[in-house]
Amino acid sequence: MARRLSEQQTEKLPKPTARHATAAELKSIENKPPEDRSDFDLLKLYVKKKSAEAFEALVNRHRRQVYNFIYKMVGRAEAAEDIFQETFLRVIKNAHTYTPRAKFTTWCLQIARNLALDYFKREGLRQHVSIDASPTGDERSLAGLLQGADPESGEILVSRELVEEVREAVTRLPENQREALVLRMYEDLPYAEIAEVLGSPEGTVKYWVHEAVNSLARYLERRGLK
Repeated sequence: MARRLSEQQTEKLPKPTARHATAAELKSIENKPPEDRSDFDLLKLYVKKKSAEAFEALVNRHRRQVYNFIYKMVGRAEAAEDIFQETFLRVIKNAHTYTPRAKFTTWCLQIARNLALDYFKREGLRQHVSIDASPTGDERSLAGLLQGADPESGEILVSRELVEEVREAVTRLPENQREALVLRMYEDLPYAEIAEVLGSPEGTVKYWVHEAVNSLARYLERRGLK
């Protein structure tokens, strides 16, 4: 009798990708209401049936989060749009390789981050991660982040002075802490996903966020603003 594979051995087996979808799977996916189709379902339809509708649904589902993340990294609308378009061109090119080991959004953010870093190198720019940048200029995101850092305070801090002070404080943070802080506090990603995006251990990511929040608190305290 063949021995049952151990959990460790099972983890080493190749994960199924979208190109492994069977005709029966595709039929089952097509019978689902559009809103019930998972990201992996949509990728299967795109890879196996070249469904433009499925891919458009994926883009529309994740457009806001991916674009906002890029915009917060580069701070320029034109560059953010170019990187956003290139991100999903890469998704198209590599759709057949995706496995649901990581969430689709996490995979997209990994691609977007790498493209943004390439952009900085190509343009000779310093990495720009801003906690208050938003395509609409809405500063409530900054207030939400600060409130999230101190949820028991109950304060909504939106004064122009505070916005400028915190912006300055964030620019002083190490790049890894800035990125981790944005992904945790603004994008609201769990630590495990941030670790995937940044390619770092989860414990390290937690440490970066902790240090970033403490650094911001100390800076604001020194300035008499917290």
